[in-house]
Amino acid sequence: MSESGEAEGKTLLGIPRRQLLGWLSRGFLSLWGIGFAWVTLAFLKPPRSRQSLGERVIKVGPLESIPVGQARLVRHGREPIFVVRTDEQTVVGLSGVCTHLHCVLDLNAEQRQLACPCHEGAFDLNGNVLKGPPPRPLVRYQVQTQLGQVYLHF
Repeated sequence: MSESGEAEGKTLLGIPRRQLLGWLSRGFLSLWGIGFAWVTLAFLKPPRSRQSLGERVIKVGPLESIPVGQARLVRHGREPIFVVRTDEQTVVGLSGVCTHLHCVLDLNAEQRQLACPCHEGAFDLNGNVLKGPPPRPLVRYQVQTQLGQVYLHF
């Protein structure tokens, strides 16, 4: 028998080596194709809208517990949100994260502003930029008052 006949005759687990390598190659490529198809379909699938996720509400507490010109810090996951009472009837929900470099803001009640400790940025109690490097106003959230209770919608 020639050398090529001997090479083809060798088996692994009773299967010729060439046939086994072919099956392994096709199996690997099939798994890779399934993964590629999965990623492609996930990319092409439209994102879920807010309506499909459902609106979420946090009960902040009684309206009288937030004095005029003061704020209450509420946490939504890792994001801080300020619920600010600007006057007797108006309550505003503002992101507690600076729009410049995402520092967490502090309430300065005396000056009636939210101050960024990182780069001296400041926002008024409606979320508008007063000074510093922040490029845009704070993100606003809907706040509702019902029967003396304050609710934050996001």
